[in-house]
Amino acid sequence: MGSLHKWEMWAYFLFWIGGTIYGVLRVFITSFNVTNRVMDGLDLGTWPFGKYKDNGDTEWMLWVHLFGVRLLQSLLGHFVVARICELPFLGLVQYRFHACALYTAGFLYYVIGLQYLVVLLLQCVIMCVIARSRVTWLCWLYGLLVFEGLAYEPFRTWQLGDDRDQLYYIPYVSEITMVTGIMRLISLGLDLCQTEEEERQKMEEKEGGQKMTSSVLEAVAYIFYLPTFFLGPLMTFGDFRQQMRQSQRACGLADLGNFLFSCARYACWGLLLEFVYHHLYIHMLQRTFFLFQTLDMWTLGALGFLHCQCFQLKYTVFYGLAGAFARADGIDTPGTPKVIAVIYAFGDMWKNFDKGLHKWMLRHVYIPLGGSRSGLPRQILSSFAPFLVLTVRDGGNFSSIVVFAVANWAGVVLETLARTAARTQYMQGLKTKYAVTPASERRLAALFHGLLLAPAFISMLFFLGGVNAGWIYVLKTYVIGFPLATLGTTLFMYCRVQGIMELEGWEGGDPKKIIEPKTQKQE
Repeated sequence: MGSLHKWEMWAYFLFWIGGTIYGVLRVFITSFNVTNRVMDGLDLGTWPFGKYKDNGDTEWMLWVHLFGVRLLQSLLGHFVVARICELPFLGLVQYRFHACALYTAGFLYYVIGLQYLVVLLLQCVIMCVIARSRVTWLCWLYGLLVFEGLAYEPFRTWQLGDDRDQLYYIPYVSEITMVTGIMRLISLGLDLCQTEEEERQKMEEKEGGQKMTSSVLEAVAYIFYLPTFFLGPLMTFGDFRQQMRQSQRACGLADLGNFLFSCARYACWGLLLEFVYHHLYIHMLQRTFFLFQTLDMWTLGALGFLHCQCFQLKYTVFYGLAGAFARADGIDTPGTPKVIAVIYAFGDMWKNFDKGLHKWMLRHVYIPLGGSRSGLPRQILSSFAPFLVLTVRDGGNFSSIVVFAVANWAGVVLETLARTAARTQYMQGLKTKYAVTPASERRLAALFHGLLLAPAFISMLFFLGGVNAGWIYVLKTYVIGFPLATLGTTLFMYCRVQGIMELEGWEGGDPKKIIEPKTQKQE
């Protein structure tokens, strides 16, 4: 794809970067002005960040301010247990993951309770037994039944335990960890089915019994691996087991230095997020409906942009800290999210935000259903299934999840159809007939992605801010503000896509690198 004139690129960058900075300043001024009118949704700030703080990010409040001290203590305890097992005179390096699982079980018993711990153990053992049948649909059925049990009584209480004598935030901790635990449970069953299928002809009856015991121990180590138990990211059982078997080396001085550097790095990102919440009241403005619906388009757009960026930054801290502790054990977890501000395609957003969830969906849902190698109709149907699983997993606010899932699936399908159409002989003939230059082709691709980008962000805001906030964005962008707000938003997104394309061309250090838009890339 051809390069553009410098003056044209400077115009795109100026409108994109300048518009973003102007919008953020509008949010800052609005946040400063509303503190004299509305205090609902604000807490007293922490010195030296600011006087007030937005308390609307429930996940950040839970994992950092409420449960943060216990979580940090548990991670440090895990680190100490793993390092003790690595002492040469003990000879327990190969058993350190099992020792850490035992430590995690003790911590869960102390913090949440015995019933929760026993349920997790039983679920793990039952899934291992089901996987011996090598029937994948039984694993899916069991996993989905456990999922649905969280929505109905008395099954919910049976799984999470009685929370009447616990601190008020512990039920949220137990529910969130149970949901991610069920995702790991399904991966455990499906990967064990594949292993049993591959080795069923190689094992004798005695060896099979030993293999079953080994699988259960590895399964317990996987389910109760503490760095990923609370904060994530999601790992498949196959990846974890392979790394656990290969990781027989103790943590050296270089590894310790990298661990400390990573912890300091992600702590700085956490401080930056705290600073943002002390000066930009993103969640408070969205929840204060009479203020939110009166915001102008610049402020509204910047508010949505900041909401998505803070969501990404939050999970950068969570996944980064979890990954730092895991790397000290020799476990390489999926990477931290890529900055949303430099992504313009639906497919890339799924691949680069939650990389662990993407790999989980790819391995256990998309590829088994046919993926991209079984023809276009099968590929479209296969791409719908991951969003269906996501709806079941995050089914708290069902309406917002459905809107988010359907919109993202439609975006992925449109990009897939565009890629397929761009490679047809008919489209190649049109390009030759009308002498479409590489620069013009790039502009058309940027316009295509720019038209999809605004709905992509709005669907994300349905997921993050709820149905009411999402519909305000839709109405102000496409109904009340039509045509000025619609054209202005499309122009801004077009400039943004052009800027990201140019940045992608610079990534390799060559500003003249050929830029290939997502509508042209091969599968």
